[in-house]
Amino acid sequence: MKRPLLILSAFGIGVLFTALTAALSYFASRAGAELVSEMLFWPNTLMQSLVPLHNIGTTTHPLYEGTALNIVAFFVSFPLAFLVYGTATYIFLRRWQRYHGVQARLVR
Repeated sequence: MKRPLLILSAFGIGVLFTALTAALSYFASRAGAELVSEMLFWPNTLMQSLVPLHNIGTTTHPLYEGTALNIVAFFVSFPLAFLVYGTATYIFLRRWQRYHGVQARLVR
């Protein structure tokens, strides 16, 4: 497989896997499985943990308010997921291609 086709395939699989994990995370959240939801779409959990929150409650009963930065973090989590999943897919496909290419040459 040519390198541009390999990169395009890896990007497509990365986008598909991101959409799948985001959808599964949404449905898990709606079902009440918050931890499963956070684990499925971990890029959003990572980005949200980097955004500071403001306590508008008391020290004994804190109530944290989100800001516009939380919305930005949500949208940034999608390209992060594309990048991570696409890169992992590219590495996997490249190694699989090299291994099976060597095996095919040895059989001949």
